[in-house]
Amino acid sequence: MANAQETRQKILDHFKANGWSIPDVASALNITEQYLRKILNNPEDHWKQITDIISRYKIR
Repeated sequence: MANAQETRQKILDHFKANGWSIPDVASALNITEQYLRKILNNPEDHWKQITDIISRYKIR
């Protein structure tokens, strides 16, 4: 399993490459911006949500 911080960075890089901001992604995921930031700031505690984000956006 990948390091949580590496995974977080891959997600953020993917969002940046596509020109998506955190509020845009949170809206698309139908969650609050605050909750998305909580997930991304503590990926070790939110593996299910991280996995769902990776799956939804097909991040490799």
